[in-house]
Amino acid sequence: MTIYSLPPGARFAALFAEGFWERFGASPPEEIARISILANNQRASRVITDALARSGGPARLMPRIGVVADLGKDPIIASDLPPEIDPLRRQLRLTRLVEAYLRREGGDRMAALSAAPELARTLASLLDDCDEAGLDLDRLDAATEGEHSEHWARNLSFFELIRTYWPKIAAEEEGGALGPKARQRMVIERLAEAWATQPPDHPVIVAGSTGSIVTTAMLMEAVAKLPKGIVILPGLDRNLDPEIWSVIKDGAVPDHPQAPFTGILGRLDIEPSQVPPWSREWPREERQTLLAQAMRPAPVTDAWYASADVLRGVVGKAVESVTLVEAPSPRHEAAAIALATRRALETSGKAVLILSQDAALGRRIAAELRRFGIEADDSLGRPLAQSPPAVFLRLIAELAEGRAGPVEIAALLSHPLCEAGHDRAVHCRHAAEYERAVLRGRGVQKTGGLPPWPESTEDQAKWFGGIAGAVAPLIEAVNHGMALRELAARHLSAAERLSDAGEGEPAVWAREAGQAVETLMLRLVAASDAFGQEPVIDYSQILLNLMRNEEIRQPGQAPHPRVTMMSPRESRVASADLVILAGLNEGSWPVLPGADPWLSRPMRAAIGLSQPERVIGLAAHDFLQAALAPEVILSRSVKVDGTPTIPSRWITRLEILIDGLDRQGGSEPETVKALRDLGDILLQLVHLTQRPDGEMKRLLPRAARPAPSPPAEVRPHSLSVTTIERLIRDPYAVYARRILKLEPLDPLGDAPDFRDRGILIHRILETFGRETPGDLPPDAAEQLDRITDEVLSAAIASPSLRRIWRARVGRFSEWFLQEEAQRRAHGKPLGFEVSGQLDLKMPPNHKVTAVADRIDKLNGGGAAIYDYKAGAPPSQKQIDLGFNQQLHLQAAIVAAGGFKGIPAVEARQGAYIGLTGSGDGGQCREVEDLSAKVEAHLAQVADLLATYARAETPYPPRIGMEKRTDRSDYDHLARFGEWEDGDA
Repeated sequence: MTIYSLPPGARFAALFAEGFWERFGASPPEEIARISILANNQRASRVITDALARSGGPARLMPRIGVVADLGKDPIIASDLPPEIDPLRRQLRLTRLVEAYLRREGGDRMAALSAAPELARTLASLLDDCDEAGLDLDRLDAATEGEHSEHWARNLSFFELIRTYWPKIAAEEEGGALGPKARQRMVIERLAEAWATQPPDHPVIVAGSTGSIVTTAMLMEAVAKLPKGIVILPGLDRNLDPEIWSVIKDGAVPDHPQAPFTGILGRLDIEPSQVPPWSREWPREERQTLLAQAMRPAPVTDAWYASADVLRGVVGKAVESVTLVEAPSPRHEAAAIALATRRALETSGKAVLILSQDAALGRRIAAELRRFGIEADDSLGRPLAQSPPAVFLRLIAELAEGRAGPVEIAALLSHPLCEAGHDRAVHCRHAAEYERAVLRGRGVQKTGGLPPWPESTEDQAKWFGGIAGAVAPLIEAVNHGMALRELAARHLSAAERLSDAGEGEPAVWAREAGQAVETLMLRLVAASDAFGQEPVIDYSQILLNLMRNEEIRQPGQAPHPRVTMMSPRESRVASADLVILAGLNEGSWPVLPGADPWLSRPMRAAIGLSQPERVIGLAAHDFLQAALAPEVILSRSVKVDGTPTIPSRWITRLEILIDGLDRQGGSEPETVKALRDLGDILLQLVHLTQRPDGEMKRLLPRAARPAPSPPAEVRPHSLSVTTIERLIRDPYAVYARRILKLEPLDPLGDAPDFRDRGILIHRILETFGRETPGDLPPDAAEQLDRITDEVLSAAIASPSLRRIWRARVGRFSEWFLQEEAQRRAHGKPLGFEVSGQLDLKMPPNHKVTAVADRIDKLNGGGAAIYDYKAGAPPSQKQIDLGFNQQLHLQAAIVAAGGFKGIPAVEARQGAYIGLTGSGDGGQCREVEDLSAKVEAHLAQVADLLATYARAETPYPPRIGMEKRTDRSDYDHLARFGEWEDGDA
């Protein structure tokens, strides 16, 4: 039995190559060429190959280097075994089985039918787990023992179907094809059996695998027992405390860095201390001592106290060259990592390795590196579903299924791959015109296809016809419930027609991502018989799940030779001078195991499957390997998408241990703070590169506040009362809307919001007032309820939103009716939503216009003006300071007889009625001394309008905003943010 190890943090590839040539370098070239080396993944294979080539001395033949996972695909070893089942075909067949199960269970009792593709994916994973562990499906009976909840009981009944039908399906309809894990296990069992009687006459080496996977551990056991077999374990701690190993071996702490080795060491019945080193190097003892203690299992952390004296002696040396970056967001984290990488590259020959479990963070880092002209050798990849061609196909599928609203349709039409037989510029022009004319505006609902364009020109109609014609066959296939093969074929055709610029070469299949998507779609067409001829329930969801299972790698053009980015799993045999561990948050690194919808943890244990926490042990092993590099940066984001994060458990443990050592030594906990200070230096550099300050601010001063001064003849002479209030707050907004004629675009398929709610509340109260012109009737509450239902039903399509807004009206209706009864006792409505205007008789003939929500005639003479607010009414201070002059100006129009159908009359009362739905239900803000203050307010408005009538008066933005956080529709045009609020 021959098994070796390299310690945690060792330069695995370099030391492996050094030991290899020491042992085999003197062998004849033909014998070296026959040596077989098996690595744990493709990246490890390349790294080992490079290390052997660099350290091999003069030119010589190289050994054969393969990957453990590829053994099952070896045509010689597995020539007479049944083929491996196409994963796509298995996914389709399992999806059908899950759909049948969900129907039998009665719809949504367990999950919706649309969840079938995802449940089928997790079921395939469970079958792989069983195959890998060598468990027959009959072992599922063990899971039925004991008491289980209704949910698990239903799952167990489903397993009866799987156990009964899946083997028959695989045998009869898939030609006896095996699952990938089952075939891999059969190959390894066959190899082990053959080697037992006739061992190979050449060395076989398994390098860089922990043996955490059952089948890999079987292979490693077989190799270790060969006369010329060698197994080399990465990151095994030979000095591990026997007490810790005892706890780990019992399976109590599957998240320990050494837990992955329990499989192979258990099979060989040896302890870590019995595994000899492959190399004489034992790197960075101080940091390894500290980290080994920090990652102790919880049941034995009492040893921290016993080891405190030793740890205090090594902690200073251990944290040398360690930096802790705690960035406010992933954007800042990526920028800090890019700066650290650039700084490291200034040292000749220094290599950088960036590790991340989070592919999205990896893409951010790659983008930040490109700012410095650095292209990393990136193997993180990205899900196929996120590639441009995949997004394009998903948008087409959603449109065909009637799931696409205005946002999705606009995204499809503006997608870079969408040209629909036209020149790109022509297509973009028509797409923008269609978006403005059809897709924008509140209340635009989802459709079963493209909304029509009735007022289009001849060119526009031709363009629209091409778009509609391309997707029409796919829409027809969906509506008629055609089989999957026809859906996929028509989907392919639609994508090609929409992405063809008229040259017969669809752009959708270009480049690596397009080729990967085309390959997947062609496989889907070929495998569609596995799904059957029944109608497809959720085609877009099936497609999305298939794309999620695929990954594409797009290597950069000429990557930097000293910058590498990969996942921690790939890094077990890699090394570098600076290693950056990025995304160290719980849920990111380690990635927490998801909930298994099929088996609970006790049920998995009952049938002999490993617990999901096994993956955390592998993540811990990878963390320890990387954290022992010569120079290390530990990086995390404090918030992600605005949500606070939890530091990775290993950072937390390390902080607790180091702070405890500082305190026990009688000093303040300064060590971790020093690590953070190093990270803060990087973050300050990020701030300087993204927001120049100090000397840079002097060289690049802020822009001045814009102050356009258009000629007097183009300035508006007629302003509404709401526009006057806007002129007080933000003159630039009036300039942009009234002079430049720039109207804010209607929202693109936006859901109704508080503005729409305010409009509908006004409509409800206007309708109620018109139908009850005199005293309130006895059934006023019933009438208000009826009117509310009618108005909301006509305007709001969403039942859930109608219920929410109906409840809002219900919360203020009782208060409103009580207040309304008092208003009706003092007067009767004269008009609702009444238009009016007032000529100020001042050059250049300024007019003030208004629409009054409601005007009442008071019993004692005079009028009352009421303005409804869907939220809180303005405060008395806002009214006194002139921010809200609406009622005063409407009172002046009433007094002048400017409202249609209402004679001139003095407005003696006025009130803002806030229909908040909170507290008592609402709030009424009466305007004090309305008639006495009208002239003063009118004079102020006249002065304001006279000032802005002069050509020399500018229209500056945001000069009277009540709060800095207030926003205007025109802030982006005024370039707000590039100048200070206090700038003149």
